[in-house]
Amino acid sequence: MPLRLINILLFIVIFQSFATAQALSSSKIANNIQEYISSHIDKKNQDIASYIYSKRDFTPIWINSNIKMAQITNLLKNIRYNYKNKPFDRYDIVRYLYILDNENINNNLKVKIYALLDLKITNSVISLVRFVSKGDVDWQLVRKKLTSLKEEHDINAVWEIKEKTMPSKESISRAINNNLQSYLESLIPLKDRYTNLIKLLKEYNNKEYKKVSYGSKLKLGMRDGRIYKIKKILKSIGDLDSKAPMGNSFDQQLKDAVISYQKRYNLKSDGVIDRTTTYYLNQPMDKHTKAIIVNLDKTKIYPRRFENEYVEVNLPDFQLRHYKNRKIVFQMPVVIGKISRPTPIFDDRIKYMVLNPTWTIPDNLIKRDLIYMLKINPNYLEEHNIYVNGTFGAKKLNMEKLFTYQNSSKRVPYSFVQHAGDSNALGRIKFMFPNKYDVYIHDTDNKSLLDRRYKIYSSGCMRVKNPFGLMKTLMNGYSQNKIDKIIATNKPTTVSLKKSVPVHMIYFTVYSENGKAYFKNDIYMYDKIIEESTEGNRKDYFTMPKTRLIRVDNNGRRSKYNPEEKNKDGH
Repeated sequence: MPLRLINILLFIVIFQSFATAQALSSSKIANNIQEYISSHIDKKNQDIASYIYSKRDFTPIWINSNIKMAQITNLLKNIRYNYKNKPFDRYDIVRYLYILDNENINNNLKVKIYALLDLKITNSVISLVRFVSKGDVDWQLVRKKLTSLKEEHDINAVWEIKEKTMPSKESISRAINNNLQSYLESLIPLKDRYTNLIKLLKEYNNKEYKKVSYGSKLKLGMRDGRIYKIKKILKSIGDLDSKAPMGNSFDQQLKDAVISYQKRYNLKSDGVIDRTTTYYLNQPMDKHTKAIIVNLDKTKIYPRRFENEYVEVNLPDFQLRHYKNRKIVFQMPVVIGKISRPTPIFDDRIKYMVLNPTWTIPDNLIKRDLIYMLKINPNYLEEHNIYVNGTFGAKKLNMEKLFTYQNSSKRVPYSFVQHAGDSNALGRIKFMFPNKYDVYIHDTDNKSLLDRRYKIYSSGCMRVKNPFGLMKTLMNGYSQNKIDKIIATNKPTTVSLKKSVPVHMIYFTVYSENGKAYFKNDIYMYDKIIEESTEGNRKDYFTMPKTRLIRVDNNGRRSKYNPEEKNKDGH
Protein backbone atom coordinates (compact mmCIF):
# COMPACT_ATOMS: atom_id res chain seq x y z
CA MET A 1 0.00 0.00 0.00
CA PRO A 2 1.51 3.42 -0.95
CA LEU A 3 2.67 5.54 1.99
CA ARG A 4 0.57 8.50 0.84
CA LEU A 5 -2.58 6.36 1.06
CA ILE A 6 -1.48 5.16 4.50
CA ASN A 7 -1.37 8.78 5.71
CA ILE A 8 -4.90 9.46 4.43
CA LEU A 9 -6.32 6.32 6.00
CA LEU A 10 -4.73 7.13 9.35
CA PHE A 11 -6.79 10.29 9.64
CA ILE A 12 -10.01 8.53 8.62
CA VAL A 13 -9.68 5.71 11.15
CA ILE A 14 -8.08 7.49 14.14
CA PHE A 15 -11.16 9.34 15.28
CA GLN A 16 -13.36 6.22 15.17
CA SER A 17 -11.26 4.24 17.63
CA PHE A 18 -10.71 6.21 20.83
CA ALA A 19 -14.13 6.07 22.44
CA THR A 20 -13.81 2.29 22.73
CA ALA A 21 -10.27 2.58 24.11
CA GLN A 22 -11.44 4.87 26.89
CA ALA A 23 -14.23 2.42 27.82
CA LEU A 24 -11.88 -0.56 28.16
CA SER A 25 -9.89 -1.30 31.30
CA SER A 26 -6.71 0.77 31.37
CA SER A 27 -5.07 -1.73 33.71
CA LYS A 28 -5.64 -4.60 31.27
CA ILE A 29 -4.11 -2.55 28.42
CA ALA A 30 -1.16 -1.73 30.72
CA ASN A 31 -0.62 -5.43 31.43
CA ASN A 32 -0.54 -6.15 27.70
CA ILE A 33 1.89 -3.30 27.08
CA GLN A 34 4.22 -4.72 29.72
CA GLU A 35 3.93 -8.20 28.21
CA TYR A 36 4.55 -7.21 24.58
CA ILE A 37 7.12 -4.43 24.96
CA SER A 38 10.07 -6.77 24.33
CA SER A 39 8.53 -8.37 21.23
CA HIS A 40 6.89 -5.37 19.53
CA ILE A 41 9.45 -2.61 20.08
CA ASP A 42 12.59 -2.53 17.92
CA LYS A 43 15.60 -3.84 19.81
CA LYS A 44 17.48 -0.54 19.56
CA ASN A 45 14.42 1.28 21.03
CA GLN A 46 13.57 -1.15 23.85
CA ASP A 47 15.61 0.46 26.62
CA ILE A 48 14.06 3.88 25.94
CA ALA A 49 10.52 2.51 25.56
CA SER A 50 10.79 0.46 28.78
CA TYR A 51 11.96 3.55 30.65
CA ILE A 52 9.11 5.69 29.28
CA TYR A 53 6.39 3.14 30.11
CA SER A 54 7.81 2.20 33.51
CA LYS A 55 7.63 5.86 34.55
CA ARG A 56 3.85 5.71 33.99
CA ASP A 57 3.22 2.15 35.28
CA PHE A 58 2.86 0.95 31.66
CA THR A 59 -0.39 2.83 31.10
CA PRO A 60 -0.97 3.77 27.43
CA ILE A 61 0.40 7.07 26.12
CA TRP A 62 -1.52 7.70 22.90
CA ILE A 63 -4.71 5.71 22.54
CA ASN A 64 -6.87 7.78 24.87
CA SER A 65 -6.35 11.03 22.95
CA ASN A 66 -7.34 11.41 19.31
CA ILE A 67 -5.80 14.90 19.24
CA LYS A 68 -2.43 13.64 20.48
CA MET A 69 -2.57 10.76 18.01
CA ALA A 70 -3.30 13.11 15.10
CA GLN A 71 -0.41 15.39 16.14
CA ILE A 72 2.01 12.46 16.14
CA THR A 73 0.73 11.31 12.74
CA ASN A 74 1.48 14.79 11.36
CA LEU A 75 5.00 14.78 12.80
CA LEU A 76 5.78 11.34 11.36
CA LYS A 77 5.02 12.49 7.81
CA ASN A 78 6.35 16.04 8.14
CA ILE A 79 9.19 16.51 5.60
CA ARG A 80 11.03 18.77 8.04
CA TYR A 81 11.59 15.86 10.41
CA ASN A 82 11.23 12.93 8.01
CA TYR A 83 12.81 14.17 4.77
CA LYS A 84 13.29 10.61 3.51
CA ASN A 85 9.60 9.80 4.05
CA LYS A 86 10.41 6.75 6.17
CA PRO A 87 7.41 4.56 7.08
CA PHE A 88 8.12 4.60 10.85
CA ASP A 89 5.59 1.81 11.62
CA ARG A 90 2.73 3.58 9.84
CA TYR A 91 1.79 0.34 8.04
CA ASP A 92 1.38 -1.47 11.38
CA ILE A 93 -0.49 1.47 12.90
CA VAL A 94 -3.05 1.45 10.06
CA ARG A 95 -3.39 -2.32 10.30
CA TYR A 96 -4.17 -2.14 14.03
CA LEU A 97 -6.63 0.70 13.50
CA TYR A 98 -8.48 -1.32 10.88
CA ILE A 99 -8.73 -4.29 13.21
CA LEU A 100 -10.15 -2.02 15.90
CA ASP A 101 -12.65 -0.65 13.42
CA ASN A 102 -14.18 -4.12 13.13
CA GLU A 103 -17.20 -4.24 15.44
CA ASN A 104 -17.13 -8.04 15.63
CA ILE A 105 -13.84 -8.45 17.57
CA ASN A 106 -14.15 -9.27 21.28
CA ASN A 107 -12.91 -7.08 24.12
CA ASN A 108 -9.91 -9.27 24.96
CA LEU A 109 -8.60 -8.90 21.42
CA LYS A 110 -9.33 -5.17 21.52
CA VAL A 111 -7.29 -4.79 24.71
CA LYS A 112 -4.35 -6.53 23.05
CA ILE A 113 -4.61 -4.50 19.83
CA TYR A 114 -4.84 -1.22 21.73
CA ALA A 115 -1.70 -2.16 23.63
CA LEU A 116 0.13 -3.07 20.41
CA LEU A 117 -1.06 0.15 18.75
CA ASP A 118 0.25 2.25 21.63
CA LEU A 119 3.58 0.40 21.52
CA LYS A 120 3.95 0.90 17.75
CA ILE A 121 3.27 4.62 18.04
CA THR A 122 5.89 4.88 20.79
CA ASN A 123 8.35 2.89 18.68
CA SER A 124 7.76 5.18 15.69
CA VAL A 125 8.27 8.30 17.84
CA ILE A 126 11.58 7.00 19.22
CA SER A 127 12.68 6.12 15.67
CA LEU A 128 11.75 9.62 14.51
CA VAL A 129 13.78 11.16 17.35
CA ARG A 130 16.72 8.99 16.33
CA PHE A 131 16.43 10.05 12.69
CA VAL A 132 16.17 13.77 13.50
CA SER A 133 19.14 13.69 15.87
CA LYS A 134 21.42 11.06 14.27
CA GLY A 135 20.10 10.28 10.79
CA ASP A 136 20.52 6.87 9.17
CA VAL A 137 24.09 7.04 7.84
CA ASP A 138 26.50 4.38 9.08
CA TRP A 139 29.36 6.75 9.84
CA GLN A 140 31.62 3.90 10.91
CA LEU A 141 31.23 2.49 7.41
CA VAL A 142 32.00 5.92 5.93
CA ARG A 143 35.22 6.02 7.97
CA LYS A 144 36.13 2.55 6.75
CA LYS A 145 35.62 3.58 3.12
CA LEU A 146 37.70 6.74 3.55
CA THR A 147 40.50 4.63 5.05
CA SER A 148 40.30 2.25 2.09
CA LEU A 149 41.06 5.16 -0.27
CA LYS A 150 44.49 5.43 1.35
CA GLU A 151 45.11 1.69 1.20
CA GLU A 152 43.91 1.19 -2.37
CA HIS A 153 44.59 4.51 -4.13
CA ASP A 154 47.12 6.38 -1.94
CA ILE A 155 44.51 9.07 -1.22
CA ASN A 156 44.73 10.28 2.38
CA ALA A 157 41.07 11.20 2.89
CA VAL A 158 40.65 12.67 6.38
CA TRP A 159 37.30 13.66 7.86
CA GLU A 160 37.00 14.08 11.62
CA ILE A 161 33.44 12.79 11.84
CA LYS A 162 31.81 13.54 15.20
CA GLU A 163 28.95 11.08 15.31
CA LYS A 164 26.21 11.96 17.78
CA THR A 165 24.82 9.73 20.48
CA MET A 166 21.11 9.12 20.96
CA PRO A 167 19.38 11.75 23.15
CA SER A 168 18.78 10.63 26.72
CA LYS A 169 15.73 8.53 27.54
CA GLU A 170 14.84 11.06 30.21
CA SER A 171 14.66 13.89 27.66
CA ILE A 172 12.57 11.79 25.25
CA SER A 173 10.18 10.83 28.05
CA ARG A 174 9.72 14.49 29.03
CA ALA A 175 9.14 15.47 25.39
CA ILE A 176 6.42 12.82 24.94
CA ASN A 177 4.64 14.11 28.01
CA ASN A 178 5.02 17.78 27.05
CA ASN A 179 5.76 19.12 23.55
CA LEU A 180 7.30 16.64 21.14
CA GLN A 181 7.50 19.05 18.19
CA SER A 182 9.48 21.63 20.20
CA TYR A 183 11.78 18.83 21.25
CA LEU A 184 12.34 17.73 17.64
CA GLU A 185 13.12 21.34 16.72
CA SER A 186 15.76 21.45 19.45
CA LEU A 187 17.49 18.42 17.89
CA ILE A 188 17.84 19.87 14.37
CA PRO A 189 21.55 20.41 13.54
CA LEU A 190 22.95 23.49 11.75
CA LYS A 191 19.42 24.81 11.83
CA ASP A 192 19.72 27.63 9.27
CA ARG A 193 21.46 25.41 6.70
CA TYR A 194 19.11 22.51 7.43
CA THR A 195 16.02 24.71 7.05
CA ASN A 196 17.24 26.04 3.70
CA LEU A 197 17.93 22.50 2.46
CA ILE A 198 14.44 21.37 3.50
CA LYS A 199 12.99 24.33 1.58
CA LEU A 200 15.00 23.31 -1.51
CA LEU A 201 13.85 19.71 -1.16
CA LYS A 202 10.22 20.80 -1.15
CA GLU A 203 10.79 22.95 -4.23
CA TYR A 204 12.68 20.31 -6.21
CA ASN A 205 10.22 17.57 -5.25
CA ASN A 206 7.60 19.57 -7.16
CA LYS A 207 9.70 20.49 -10.21
CA GLU A 208 9.11 18.74 -13.48
CA TYR A 209 9.98 19.93 -16.98
CA LYS A 210 10.88 18.54 -20.38
CA LYS A 211 14.47 18.33 -21.52
CA VAL A 212 16.05 20.84 -23.89
CA SER A 213 17.24 19.42 -27.21
CA TYR A 214 20.94 19.64 -28.04
CA GLY A 215 21.92 21.73 -31.03
CA SER A 216 23.95 24.76 -32.07
CA LYS A 217 24.93 27.37 -29.48
CA LEU A 218 22.27 29.88 -28.44
CA LYS A 219 23.18 33.47 -27.61
CA LEU A 220 21.85 37.02 -27.41
CA GLY A 221 19.75 38.11 -30.39
CA MET A 222 18.95 34.63 -31.69
CA ARG A 223 15.55 33.00 -32.15
CA ASP A 224 15.10 29.27 -31.62
CA GLY A 225 12.34 26.88 -30.61
CA ARG A 226 14.43 25.66 -27.64
CA ILE A 227 14.44 29.09 -26.00
CA TYR A 228 10.86 28.84 -24.71
CA LYS A 229 11.73 25.66 -22.74
CA ILE A 230 14.92 27.23 -21.41
CA LYS A 231 13.02 30.27 -20.16
CA LYS A 232 10.48 28.00 -18.48
CA ILE A 233 13.24 26.09 -16.67
CA LEU A 234 15.10 29.23 -15.59
CA LYS A 235 11.87 30.77 -14.27
CA SER A 236 11.09 27.65 -12.26
CA ILE A 237 14.48 27.73 -10.50
CA GLY A 238 14.61 31.48 -9.93
CA ASP A 239 17.27 32.70 -12.36
CA LEU A 240 14.77 34.34 -14.73
CA ASP A 241 12.21 36.76 -13.31
CA SER A 242 8.73 35.23 -13.22
CA LYS A 243 7.37 38.28 -15.13
CA ALA A 244 9.94 38.08 -17.92
CA PRO A 245 8.39 37.61 -21.39
CA MET A 246 8.29 34.08 -22.81
CA GLY A 247 8.63 33.27 -26.50
CA ASN A 248 11.56 32.11 -28.62
CA SER A 249 13.74 35.27 -28.56
CA PHE A 250 17.11 35.29 -26.76
CA ASP A 251 16.88 38.70 -25.06
CA GLN A 252 19.09 40.44 -22.50
CA GLN A 253 16.97 39.20 -19.58
CA LEU A 254 17.57 35.63 -20.70
CA LYS A 255 21.31 36.25 -21.07
CA ASP A 256 21.49 37.62 -17.52
CA ALA A 257 19.49 34.61 -16.29
CA VAL A 258 21.82 32.18 -18.09
CA ILE A 259 24.88 33.89 -16.53
CA SER A 260 23.23 33.61 -13.11
CA TYR A 261 22.58 29.92 -13.73
CA GLN A 262 26.12 29.27 -15.00
CA LYS A 263 27.66 30.92 -11.94
CA ARG A 264 25.59 28.74 -9.64
CA TYR A 265 26.81 25.58 -11.35
CA ASN A 266 30.42 26.73 -11.63
CA LEU A 267 30.23 26.85 -15.43
CA LYS A 268 31.84 29.28 -17.87
CA SER A 269 29.69 32.38 -17.23
CA ASP A 270 29.33 33.89 -20.70
CA GLY A 271 25.53 33.82 -21.13
CA VAL A 272 25.85 31.43 -24.08
CA ILE A 273 23.90 28.16 -24.02
CA ASP A 274 26.31 25.51 -25.30
CA ARG A 275 26.31 21.73 -24.89
CA THR A 276 27.70 21.94 -21.35
CA THR A 277 25.03 24.38 -20.12
CA THR A 278 22.34 22.32 -21.90
CA TYR A 279 23.64 19.19 -20.17
CA TYR A 280 23.26 20.85 -16.77
CA LEU A 281 19.80 22.19 -17.61
CA ASN A 282 18.76 18.63 -18.46
CA GLN A 283 19.86 17.10 -15.17
CA PRO A 284 17.01 14.93 -13.83
CA MET A 285 15.19 16.23 -10.78
CA ASP A 286 15.89 13.08 -8.78
CA LYS A 287 19.63 13.79 -9.12
CA HIS A 288 19.05 17.16 -7.44
CA THR A 289 16.79 15.75 -4.74
CA LYS A 290 19.29 12.98 -3.96
CA ALA A 291 22.04 15.59 -3.63
CA ILE A 292 19.88 17.67 -1.28
CA ILE A 293 19.10 14.61 0.85
CA VAL A 294 22.74 13.54 1.21
CA ASN A 295 23.60 17.10 2.29
CA LEU A 296 20.81 16.96 4.87
CA ASP A 297 22.38 13.70 6.06
CA LYS A 298 25.70 15.50 6.55
CA THR A 299 24.19 18.06 8.91
CA LYS A 300 23.66 15.26 11.46
CA ILE A 301 27.31 15.24 12.51
CA TYR A 302 27.26 18.95 13.39
CA PRO A 303 25.95 20.94 16.38
CA ARG A 304 22.74 22.97 16.42
CA ARG A 305 24.72 25.93 15.09
CA PHE A 306 28.27 27.16 14.79
CA GLU A 307 29.67 29.99 16.93
CA ASN A 308 28.64 33.67 16.64
CA GLU A 309 31.90 34.31 14.77
CA TYR A 310 33.71 31.73 12.69
CA VAL A 311 35.51 31.09 9.41
CA GLU A 312 34.09 28.39 7.14
CA VAL A 313 35.84 26.80 4.16
CA ASN A 314 33.37 24.84 2.02
CA LEU A 315 35.65 22.61 -0.03
CA PRO A 316 33.46 21.65 -3.04
CA ASP A 317 32.36 25.29 -3.31
CA PHE A 318 35.99 26.58 -3.32
CA GLN A 319 34.87 29.42 -1.04
CA LEU A 320 35.89 30.82 2.32
CA ARG A 321 33.25 32.72 4.30
CA HIS A 322 33.77 34.70 7.50
CA TYR A 323 30.59 34.89 9.61
CA LYS A 324 29.66 37.25 12.41
CA ASN A 325 26.26 36.97 14.09
CA ARG A 326 25.10 34.50 11.39
CA LYS A 327 25.88 36.97 8.58
CA ILE A 328 28.65 36.78 5.98
CA VAL A 329 31.06 39.69 6.51
CA PHE A 330 33.78 38.51 4.13
CA GLN A 331 33.94 35.95 1.32
CA MET A 332 36.56 34.89 -1.22
CA PRO A 333 37.62 31.98 -3.45
CA VAL A 334 40.09 29.35 -2.25
CA VAL A 335 42.28 26.72 -3.86
CA ILE A 336 42.03 23.39 -2.03
CA GLY A 337 43.70 19.98 -2.13
CA LYS A 338 43.82 17.93 -5.30
CA ILE A 339 41.51 14.95 -5.62
CA SER A 340 44.59 12.79 -4.96
CA ARG A 341 45.51 14.86 -1.86
CA PRO A 342 42.24 16.14 -0.40
CA THR A 343 42.12 18.90 2.19
CA PRO A 344 41.28 17.32 5.57
CA ILE A 345 37.86 18.09 7.06
CA PHE A 346 38.06 19.14 10.69
CA ASP A 347 37.47 22.01 13.12
CA ASP A 348 40.03 24.21 14.82
CA ARG A 349 40.69 27.80 15.89
CA ILE A 350 42.77 30.47 14.09
CA LYS A 351 45.17 31.77 16.72
CA TYR A 352 47.68 33.92 14.85
CA MET A 353 48.98 35.02 11.46
CA VAL A 354 52.53 35.01 10.13
CA LEU A 355 53.56 37.76 7.74
CA ASN A 356 56.53 37.01 5.46
CA PRO A 357 56.32 33.29 6.24
CA THR A 358 58.98 30.77 5.41
CA TRP A 359 57.93 27.32 4.24
CA THR A 360 59.55 24.16 5.52
CA ILE A 361 58.75 21.58 2.87
CA PRO A 362 57.19 18.46 4.47
CA ASP A 363 58.92 15.13 4.04
CA ASN A 364 56.10 13.65 1.93
CA LEU A 365 56.23 16.60 -0.49
CA ILE A 366 60.01 16.33 -0.79
CA LYS A 367 59.51 12.75 -1.97
CA ARG A 368 56.41 13.28 -4.08
CA ASP A 369 57.15 16.68 -5.65
CA LEU A 370 60.51 18.29 -4.95
CA ILE A 371 62.67 15.35 -6.07
CA TYR A 372 60.66 15.16 -9.28
CA MET A 373 61.22 18.89 -9.93
CA LEU A 374 64.98 18.61 -9.20
CA LYS A 375 65.30 15.79 -11.71
CA ILE A 376 63.78 18.08 -14.34
CA ASN A 377 65.55 21.27 -13.23
CA PRO A 378 68.72 21.01 -11.05
CA ASN A 379 68.55 24.81 -10.45
CA TYR A 380 65.04 24.63 -8.98
CA LEU A 381 66.20 25.41 -5.41
CA GLU A 382 68.06 28.60 -6.35
CA GLU A 383 65.27 29.80 -8.62
CA HIS A 384 62.72 29.41 -5.79
CA ASN A 385 64.83 30.78 -2.89
CA ILE A 386 65.03 27.40 -1.13
CA TYR A 387 67.73 26.66 1.48
CA VAL A 388 69.04 23.16 2.26
CA ASN A 389 70.14 22.61 5.87
CA GLY A 390 70.53 26.39 6.22
CA THR A 391 72.60 26.87 3.06
CA PHE A 392 71.20 28.62 -0.01
CA GLY A 393 70.48 26.41 -3.00
CA ALA A 394 72.00 23.02 -3.73
CA LYS A 395 75.64 23.75 -2.83
CA LYS A 396 75.90 21.02 -0.18
CA LEU A 397 73.18 18.76 -1.48
CA ASN A 398 74.08 15.28 -2.67
CA MET A 399 71.48 14.90 -5.44
CA GLU A 400 72.13 11.20 -6.04
CA LYS A 401 71.68 10.45 -2.34
CA LEU A 402 68.48 12.55 -2.22
CA PHE A 403 66.98 10.75 -5.21
CA THR A 404 67.26 7.37 -3.42
CA TYR A 405 64.59 8.58 -0.94
CA GLN A 406 61.91 9.20 -3.58
CA ASN A 407 60.12 5.92 -2.86
CA SER A 408 61.61 5.23 0.55
CA SER A 409 59.74 5.02 3.87
CA LYS A 410 62.76 6.57 5.61
CA ARG A 411 62.77 10.28 6.38
CA VAL A 412 64.81 12.47 4.01
CA PRO A 413 68.00 13.60 5.87
CA TYR A 414 67.79 17.16 4.53
CA SER A 415 65.77 20.19 5.62
CA PHE A 416 64.39 22.28 2.75
CA VAL A 417 63.15 25.75 3.70
CA GLN A 418 61.82 28.33 1.26
CA HIS A 419 62.60 31.79 2.63
CA ALA A 420 60.18 34.71 2.62
CA GLY A 421 59.60 36.62 -0.58
CA ASP A 422 57.23 37.13 -3.47
CA SER A 423 58.04 33.68 -4.87
CA ASN A 424 57.29 31.88 -1.60
CA ALA A 425 54.61 29.18 -2.07
CA LEU A 426 52.76 30.57 0.98
CA GLY A 427 52.73 34.10 -0.39
CA ARG A 428 53.02 36.89 2.17
CA ILE A 429 50.78 35.63 4.96
CA LYS A 430 49.53 32.42 6.52
CA PHE A 431 46.72 31.92 9.04
CA MET A 432 47.70 29.44 11.72
CA PHE A 433 45.54 26.94 13.57
CA PRO A 434 48.26 24.43 14.58
CA ASN A 435 47.04 20.93 13.79
CA LYS A 436 48.35 17.40 13.25
CA TYR A 437 47.66 17.59 9.51
CA ASP A 438 50.05 20.53 9.06
CA VAL A 439 47.54 22.41 6.90
CA TYR A 440 46.54 26.04 7.12
CA ILE A 441 45.10 28.94 5.14
CA HIS A 442 47.62 31.02 3.25
CA ASP A 443 48.35 33.47 0.46
CA THR A 444 49.79 32.18 -2.82
CA ASP A 445 52.43 33.24 -5.29
CA ASN A 446 50.21 32.00 -8.16
CA LYS A 447 46.93 33.95 -8.06
CA SER A 448 45.87 32.72 -11.52
CA LEU A 449 44.89 29.36 -10.00
CA LEU A 450 42.07 31.12 -8.15
CA ASP A 451 40.40 32.10 -11.43
CA ARG A 452 40.07 28.55 -12.71
CA ARG A 453 36.88 26.49 -12.62
CA TYR A 454 38.15 23.62 -10.47
CA LYS A 455 40.43 25.04 -7.80
CA ILE A 456 42.08 21.76 -6.81
CA TYR A 457 45.84 22.38 -6.98
CA SER A 458 47.24 22.20 -3.45
CA SER A 459 48.53 19.34 -1.35
CA GLY A 460 46.00 19.98 1.40
CA CYS A 461 46.39 23.60 2.47
CA MET A 462 43.92 26.30 1.41
CA ARG A 463 45.23 29.18 -0.74
CA VAL A 464 43.11 32.33 -0.61
CA LYS A 465 42.58 35.16 -3.07
CA ASN A 466 42.51 38.14 -0.70
CA PRO A 467 44.36 37.12 2.47
CA PHE A 468 44.85 40.66 3.77
CA GLY A 469 41.12 41.31 3.49
CA LEU A 470 40.59 38.29 5.76
CA MET A 471 43.29 39.52 8.13
CA LYS A 472 41.56 42.89 8.46
CA THR A 473 38.17 41.38 9.27
CA LEU A 474 39.76 39.07 11.84
CA MET A 475 41.81 41.91 13.34
CA ASN A 476 38.98 44.46 13.30
CA GLY A 477 40.48 46.86 10.77
CA TYR A 478 44.22 46.22 11.09
CA SER A 479 46.10 49.12 9.45
CA GLN A 480 47.28 48.53 5.86
CA ASN A 481 50.18 50.88 6.58
CA LYS A 482 51.30 48.65 9.43
CA ILE A 483 51.02 45.57 7.22
CA ASP A 484 53.07 47.24 4.46
CA LYS A 485 55.86 48.13 6.90
CA ILE A 486 56.10 44.55 8.13
CA ILE A 487 56.08 43.18 4.56
CA ALA A 488 58.91 45.55 3.60
CA THR A 489 61.21 44.01 6.23
CA ASN A 490 60.93 40.59 4.54
CA LYS A 491 61.28 39.07 8.01
CA PRO A 492 58.80 36.51 9.40
CA THR A 493 56.54 38.32 11.87
CA THR A 494 53.82 36.76 14.04
CA VAL A 495 50.62 38.73 14.62
CA SER A 496 48.39 37.20 17.30
CA LEU A 497 44.64 37.50 17.51
CA LYS A 498 43.27 38.89 20.76
CA LYS A 499 40.75 36.05 20.69
CA SER A 500 41.08 32.93 18.58
CA VAL A 501 38.44 32.45 15.89
CA PRO A 502 36.88 29.03 15.12
CA VAL A 503 37.55 27.66 11.66
CA HIS A 504 35.51 24.86 10.09
CA MET A 505 36.47 22.89 6.99
CA ILE A 506 33.17 21.54 5.66
CA TYR A 507 31.87 19.58 2.65
CA PHE A 508 28.45 20.72 1.42
CA THR A 509 27.74 20.29 -2.29
CA VAL A 510 24.28 21.89 -2.06
CA TYR A 511 23.35 25.10 -0.31
CA SER A 512 21.02 28.07 -0.61
CA GLU A 513 22.26 31.65 -0.76
CA ASN A 514 20.53 34.87 -1.82
CA GLY A 515 17.35 32.92 -2.49
CA LYS A 516 18.95 30.55 -5.03
CA ALA A 517 20.08 26.93 -4.94
CA TYR A 518 23.72 26.04 -5.61
CA PHE A 519 24.76 22.55 -6.67
CA LYS A 520 28.49 21.76 -6.69
CA ASN A 521 30.46 18.79 -7.97
CA ASP A 522 31.21 15.99 -5.54
CA ILE A 523 34.94 16.57 -6.07
CA TYR A 524 36.22 14.07 -3.51
CA MET A 525 33.31 11.62 -4.02
CA TYR A 526 32.40 11.89 -0.33
CA ASP A 527 28.71 12.37 -1.19
CA LYS A 528 28.77 9.07 -3.08
CA ILE A 529 30.44 7.32 -0.15
CA ILE A 530 27.83 8.68 2.29
CA GLU A 531 24.91 7.88 -0.01
CA GLU A 532 26.12 4.27 -0.24
CA SER A 533 26.41 4.03 3.56
CA THR A 534 22.79 4.81 4.38
CA GLU A 535 20.00 2.55 5.53
CA GLY A 536 18.39 0.90 2.51
CA ASN A 537 21.22 1.90 0.16
CA ARG A 538 24.16 0.28 1.89
CA LYS A 539 27.19 -0.99 0.01
CA ASP A 540 29.93 -2.46 2.17
CA TYR A 541 32.74 -1.35 -0.14
CA PHE A 542 33.31 1.79 -2.16
CA THR A 543 34.39 1.18 -5.75
CA MET A 544 36.39 3.98 -7.27
CA PRO A 545 35.25 4.74 -10.83
CA LYS A 546 37.89 4.20 -13.50
CA THR A 547 37.58 7.89 -14.30
CA ARG A 548 36.37 10.58 -11.93
CA LEU A 549 35.59 14.26 -12.46
CA ILE A 550 38.88 15.67 -13.79
CA ARG A 551 42.58 15.69 -13.18
CA VAL A 552 44.19 19.13 -13.11
CA ASP A 553 47.94 19.30 -13.61
CA ASN A 554 50.36 22.12 -12.92
CA ASN A 555 49.64 23.83 -16.24
CA GLY A 556 45.89 23.77 -15.77
CA ARG A 557 45.30 21.09 -18.40
CA ARG A 558 42.17 19.04 -17.84
CA SER A 559 41.85 15.33 -18.47
CA LYS A 560 40.15 12.28 -17.07
CA TYR A 561 41.66 11.49 -13.69
CA ASN A 562 43.40 8.18 -13.17
CA PRO A 563 43.56 7.48 -9.42
CA GLU A 564 46.71 5.43 -9.86
CA GLU A 565 48.63 8.38 -11.30
CA LYS A 566 50.67 10.60 -8.97
CA ASN A 567 50.28 14.37 -9.37
CA LYS A 568 53.48 16.29 -9.78
CA ASP A 569 52.74 19.85 -8.67
CA GLY A 570 53.87 21.52 -5.46
CA HIS A 571 52.22 22.73 -2.24
